[in-house]
Amino acid sequence: MIKKCSPGYNPLVKENLPSHDTLTWCRRHLDEPLERVVPLRVEASNRLFYRLELPTGSVILMCSPPMLENNVQFRQLAIVFRDADVPVPAIIAESRDAGWFLLEDLGATHLEDAYASTEATAALGAAIDMLPRIGSVSSPLIPTYDVARLQMELGIFTEWLVEKMLGLDVEPNGWQPDFERLIAATQEQPQGCTHRDYHCRNLLWRDGRLGIVDFQDALVGPCLYDLASLLRDCYYTFSEAEIDQWLQRFIEQEPRLAGFDSQRIKRWFDLTAIQRQLKAIGIFARLHLRDGKSSHLSHIQPVLARILALLEQYPEFTQLDEQLNHCKSELTRLAATPAWVGLRPAQTALSR
Repeated sequence: MIKKCSPGYNPLVKENLPSHDTLTWCRRHLDEPLERVVPLRVEASNRLFYRLELPTGSVILMCSPPMLENNVQFRQLAIVFRDADVPVPAIIAESRDAGWFLLEDLGATHLEDAYASTEATAALGAAIDMLPRIGSVSSPLIPTYDVARLQMELGIFTEWLVEKMLGLDVEPNGWQPDFERLIAATQEQPQGCTHRDYHCRNLLWRDGRLGIVDFQDALVGPCLYDLASLLRDCYYTFSEAEIDQWLQRFIEQEPRLAGFDSQRIKRWFDLTAIQRQLKAIGIFARLHLRDGKSSHLSHIQPVLARILALLEQYPEFTQLDEQLNHCKSELTRLAATPAWVGLRPAQTALSR
């Protein structure tokens, strides 16, 4: 009999087990009997993940609806990255029609967990040291992270957080000039392959080795993008001294940054981080409003506060600073309402 493990940290998981058909398919592709199914944390996509525990190990089941997720790109980039010696999971088996994948299990310890352990320095160092290798990956299968896409991402922020969540009018002249400065910083820096979601919940640490998941949205884009995702994470806060230290380590290893002034690199890094964080909190608002997922609501206010603190170093962004402070005030008011407060217990459990 298969034991089921209730994901106590995640009350948003509605089903504790995959469907009967899914498990039947899994058994056909496993060399050992299936002992236990453990649902894994729900994040921002339509995919569901389970750890399938076997007598001598485990594998990951990914249920990825073909009509909602780009499974073709996942499959292709898994090969591209593994050929480049980037530690993404091997695909053991796949049902293309159903969107079921059996994947190599890279471990249960996320960097988010490793940061609280004695291995924090080693784990973060490994994640940073991997970035030049990812940046050097070249394939016609990896599209370009162009200006139109960057603008669209900032549009997610204004549409879903500013307009739909906070009910504020968006005056283009109040946002667009500073948005253009943010995008310009991404275009000025050297370009290369970027994972695009390189944060502490997509990076795994087991036996001194790094594992990388959620890589299917990789693009050719700003060379500091993944570092900004990692060091200015939406789920973990480093001190500015730590950020400067790790940024310097990356600069020393990244040949594409040779010859650039350190202050210019730091500005690129910070502005790239701001663009990404604005996109992220827009997505968090959209998850709640459109998809009925409150899982990321509690991250909106702290991430916005970190953006505002960072903007203090860049006085040319006066308009953006003013607009975001207005959003901060409205968020504070909204967060005091019973509907928002009632969502906090579930989210607190999720963020552990």
